Amino acid sequence: MDNVQGYKCLCCGSPLVWNAGEQIWKCTSCDNTYSLDTLQAAQQSQQFADAPVDNINWNEYNVSETISDMVSYTCPSCGAEIVVDGTVAASRCPYCDNVAIMQPQVTGMIKPDYIIPFSKTKEDAKKALLKFYEGKKLLPDRFSEANHMDEITGIYVPFWLFDCETSADLTFDATNITKWRDSSYDNTKTDHYLLQRSGTLRFEKVPVDGSVRMDDAFMDAIEPFDYSGLVPFNQAYLSGFVANKPDVDVKTSLPRANERVINSTVTAFQSTVNGYATVLPKSRRVEAHEGTIKYAMFPVWLLTTRYLDKVYTFAMNGQTGKLVGTLPVDEGKYKKYMYTRAGIIAAIVIVLTALIGGVFR
Repeated sequence: MDNVQGYKCLCCGSPLVWNAGEQIWKCTSCDNTYSLDTLQAAQQSQQFADAPVDNINWNEYNVSETISDMVSYTCPSCGAEIVVDGTVAASRCPYCDNVAIMQPQVTGMIKPDYIIPFSKTKEDAKKALLKFYEGKKLLPDRFSEANHMDEITGIYVPFWLFDCETSADLTFDATNITKWRDSSYDNTKTDHYLLQRSGTLRFEKVPVDGSVRMDDAFMDAIEPFDYSGLVPFNQAYLSGFVANKPDVDVKTSLPRANERVINSTVTAFQSTVNGYATVLPKSRRVEAHEGTIKYAMFPVWLLTTRYLDKVYTFAMNGQTGKLVGTLPVDEGKYKKYMYTRAGIIAAIVIVLTALIGGVFR
């Protein structure tokens, strides 16, 4: 029993979950709602049987029972065994749907500095996926009807947030082109310039996801997250969602962070070079200073659908609602589209050939 922490309604004892739509904790049975202040006050007055959320030594707990990188727990409601991935910090009982926070996993990982609570609900995710289908002309006709959503899971994804200041020295090759016509010739004059830019930029909270199971391309695509929604981490926000602890460490994440910072620095300085026909980077020196790293959990809805025995995965920003994913292509529609396109191009070529032929007759 001590291995699992849940949050119970003070009225009926049923599980509480974070309600993204109402931005409050809600009882799954009697619909009573609770604010974070109420939960904390109840814990302090020992109305909850669980350990206090904010007074945990995060480095003293270790998961000892593992089976092929899986961890087993006992559900406090029905007594069933819950088996989850070794990186999962929160889950639901697959038998009674009881919300459970896996205390050894939460306390065994680094305590996050921040969390962005879910703002978009599961229903929002369903609607976003159906809207994503709209306007896709090559989508099979029966896809949205024949496929079904196998799973919609709200996941708190770990992110490393990098703060630093960059100093940069850059040079650019730039040109200006002047054209004129005199009585004899068409003239072109190209002036070449060597431009220099230098200065400093401050970066705050450059995100790099810390989960090997999350597709980096998906995580980049659903950005940005609105940092005005960042709040100090509190374990209660995990209620009703899956939470993965980071399995990509800071050292491994540094190259991605460096790449993002350097590219953003070069782009920022290059944007100050105006009034030229062409601008090409020639050399650069970018150095980062005063680097600090924070750890946060960001909300993501993962949706999987099945069509013709193939699974398609989509990811939605649980705060902003931005959704990305891949869709199947109807081969018949694709061939028809390419055939029609080729026919249009051929028709254009014939018309142009006829016009040109008419000019030179």
